[in-house]
Amino acid sequence: MTFRGAPHTMHTQVVREGEVIGVYFSVNGAAIANARPSDAKLTPAVVTAQNAKLG
Repeated sequence: MTFRGAPHTMHTQVVREGEVIGVYFSVNGAAIANARPSDAKLTPAVVTAQNAKLG
C-alpha cells in the first residue's frame, strides 16, 4: 500500500487449525505515521507462538 507517498509492504499468513482460521499480519506503524517506506517481516516465532494458542 502507499500512504503519504511512501510505499509499505504488509506481510500476511493464514493458518487453519481444525475449524479455526488464524490470520497474522505485520506492519510498521511508526513508519506509516512518519511517511517512511516500510517492509515489516512476520517472524516464524510469532506465528508458532500464536498457533499454539489455537489448539
